[in-house]
Amino acid sequence: MLFNSLPYLALFSLTFLLYWSLPQKGRKPLLLVSSLLFYFYSGAAFSIHFLLVIAVNFYFSLKLWKNKREGKSTSKLLTWIIVLNFINLAFFKYFYFFLDSLDFFTGSLQFSEFGKGIHIPLPLAISFYTFQLIALQVDIHRDHVPERISALDYFLFILFFPQLIAGPIMRTTDFLPKLDKPAIDFNRVQWGVFLILSGLFKKVVIADNISGIISGIYQHPGEYNFFSLYLVTFGFACQVYCDFSGYTDMARGSAYLLGYEIPENFRGPFLSPSFREFWGRWHVTLSTWLRDYLYIPLGGSRGGFWRTQANSMITMTLGGLWHGANFGYVLWGAYLGLILAVERFFSPGDPKKEEEPRGWKRFWKVALIIHLFAISGIFFRTAAAGKNSLNLAWDYFTGFLNIIGGKALVRWEELAAFILFTFLWNAVQYYPSIREKIQIRFRWLLPSFSIIILLLMGIFGDGGGEFIYFQF
Repeated sequence: MLFNSLPYLALFSLTFLLYWSLPQKGRKPLLLVSSLLFYFYSGAAFSIHFLLVIAVNFYFSLKLWKNKREGKSTSKLLTWIIVLNFINLAFFKYFYFFLDSLDFFTGSLQFSEFGKGIHIPLPLAISFYTFQLIALQVDIHRDHVPERISALDYFLFILFFPQLIAGPIMRTTDFLPKLDKPAIDFNRVQWGVFLILSGLFKKVVIADNISGIISGIYQHPGEYNFFSLYLVTFGFACQVYCDFSGYTDMARGSAYLLGYEIPENFRGPFLSPSFREFWGRWHVTLSTWLRDYLYIPLGGSRGGFWRTQANSMITMTLGGLWHGANFGYVLWGAYLGLILAVERFFSPGDPKKEEEPRGWKRFWKVALIIHLFAISGIFFRTAAAGKNSLNLAWDYFTGFLNIIGGKALVRWEELAAFILFTFLWNAVQYYPSIREKIQIRFRWLLPSFSIIILLLMGIFGDGGGEFIYFQF
């Protein structure tokens, strides 16, 4: 069920009206029912599988709490449940990638031919809910959730529909303490409505239209000229940002209207003067999950410079693989890990303690970071081509040599305008002063913004496309 669709509007409107008319004891069951309806919309088989996964995890959580209460070790039990969750994820998401990898290393086609006779559909949101479930189990092991959670709260924490499909990846501290005391006032309603409107603008007006302009170029990128490929490189980075942060805005706005505040996932990353700051502002909940549950357990920065870089490289590469079962995603993660390592080599200090760059120095640093990130998007976008992804990425890079010849991108002026709008939204997220000025003017801004969004959706909207991160 898409946020930018009539079924979601109907479901959320009905939930909202009933939710605030019920006493507190009836609100959580209502949220659970709405969440089940939201996920069941994608298919009954996936939904039953999802509920079984949560039930198995709940059982292991009860065992973890019991061992904690009796003073027994939880390490072995934790290992088992993590392995089971990853087996579930690997079977549905990486089965064909495993067979393709065997073909690649053996030089044969027999494994992928075998896979053609087996159809394994990908359950919706499996990557996101797997990470959230694992984080919950690890937090119980680490005594971050010392008290037993009721079955209702446990299932609702995983199923909460505003963030279910594509995050943000919530921690227990983000949601469970607030579950019995949702809070709403006029300011929260205004902010929730603004977030939903801004998310619709990013998704329907910017991301979907950028997709229509640039998608054709990825079929034969080597045929286009340098300027077109250069602009499309930034176009795709802006598409991903607007698509995913647009989803997050609508998720957070929906949660605000239900009395909850879920984590912010994007904080204006395109204006970051360093790559380390960039990753503190881009897909924040995944970045912090990888840091807390992978990078630090690997040793973090405790083993010297080169061990730190190795841990970072492993974390980023596996983060790339989490996004998709394709060598393109692996290269995407490895490339980003390499950039982080190079930055740490030339600037080993803590960027938070360094003097903030200003003026032209800041401009050139921001320009360098956004160029490096946009280039990574070539691996990310061409990964959609499956086995042909690396060849397609190579064609794209060699296409940059077409400085004189090659096709020109149609509607490049529109694409440039959408890129500019994307950077303006980054500024709203990056600078608190801009958000405060917007919030002060909500009384007249929200009605005006609503009318503008409806008009723009009528002009640019095409019925609403799926969000990019639904495939993960």
